[in-house]
Amino acid sequence: MIAIPLDKVRNIQNTYQKQIELQRTNALTKLTTLLGRGLSNDDKEYLEFVINKFENENDNILLWDLKKIKEELEKSDFINVPTETKTDKNGKEYIVKTTIKNKILTCLDYKGLRSTFYPNYFNDIGVKACVYCNSQLTIVANKRHAKFEVDHYYSKSDYPFLSITLFNLYPACASCNGSKSAKKINFELYTNDISKTKKSDYKFKLASNSKAKYLVTRDKNTIEVEFEEPNYESKEFEKFNNVFHIEGIYKTQNDLVEELFIKSQIYNESYIK
Repeated sequence: MIAIPLDKVRNIQNTYQKQIELQRTNALTKLTTLLGRGLSNDDKEYLEFVINKFENENDNILLWDLKKIKEELEKSDFINVPTETKTDKNGKEYIVKTTIKNKILTCLDYKGLRSTFYPNYFNDIGVKACVYCNSQLTIVANKRHAKFEVDHYYSKSDYPFLSITLFNLYPACASCNGSKSAKKINFELYTNDISKTKKSDYKFKLASNSKAKYLVTRDKNTIEVEFEEPNYESKEFEKFNNVFHIEGIYKTQNDLVEELFIKSQIYNESYIK
């Protein structure tokens, strides 16, 4: 849960410049082809909005950082994914996004890039474990090949046109990715704030008397690790621990804390003779 220097990521992106530009042009070609396929007026308007974002080769949407993304989402001409009303078998109405959302995701080839591009890209950045829990790998294996698991800071359900924007991608394990879904969290993975790349805002500490209880009982189940996170001013953000159950994950690793206790005793001066 430590941020990555923005400049470092930019340097890595420069080494993949041709591939990233090719992803943009491929997406643009597929999106443009989709435009003439009998869309509703709302779907056509939204698709034209998305195409416009991919047309600017001097401002590649794949390279937008979160600041730029936020600026784009706050523009007066921003358009949300169209919705439609459907009725279930009990006659109850519900609202869903139109099929244009999934069609755009297909054009952008997010699923394909999980196997062909993201593994090498994020490996070069130095990310191998989930950026949320740091306890699981980000590679998901299946019968055919491995896929890189990534979460979207701005969900691909609400913002499908950002599904392959690189700074919107947070490498995550399948568990954390599923837990977060479209929930909002206050964690900026990429930053120019050097202090955030050196020290995390999220901390672990031993519960009061936890070490003493262990030394008396030698029972690792008495070890309690507490997770501390910042207090968020905005109520739109979910608590990290509520979303990812961080304390629960690390309670399964008490044997590592026990090992540290034992080593601290061995190397303590009072034990050296």
